[in-house]
Amino acid sequence: MAAVPTQPDREIVMGDLIDALRRFTVESDVFVDVFARSHGLGRSDLNAIMWIARGTSSGEPITVGELAHQLRLSPAAATALVGRLEAVGHVSRTRDPHDRRRVTVTMSETALTVATAFFVPLGERMRSAAAEYSEEELARTAEIVRHLTGAVTAASRAPSPSPLAE
Repeated sequence: MAAVPTQPDREIVMGDLIDALRRFTVESDVFVDVFARSHGLGRSDLNAIMWIARGTSSGEPITVGELAHQLRLSPAAATALVGRLEAVGHVSRTRDPHDRRRVTVTMSETALTVATAFFVPLGERMRSAAAEYSEEELARTAEIVRHLTGAVTAASRAPSPSPLAE
């Protein structure tokens, strides 16, 4: 039976985990920015593409309103962003055949192909880096990361703290 770490040990381990995730986030941002710059995309564009691609690949395309919510943009800003992506051929808007008021956004095949060619090798490297871990360890890690992501999401939606007093 594994011993439960004492509180000071837990704080050290948790600090190490948070630090590792910070570094992962920064390195991921650098990697993604290389892709964005090489395709003339800004950070918001690329974040939008991630959500749009996810909806496209799952068969549940995202609406502009849902995209605005995910990116914390105004509906007008999200509409303009989708318009820019549509103008360069990365995405297309489609009216829902069951509800003509509902417009969904999907990735173009060309954009999906380009993104896949860039990001699949990263996925392969990540799988290789995690090859020594059991399915149970990976499942537990994924659960922990989802919970920590929820904490980041909640923090990003919380009211901003007051500026520091001068």
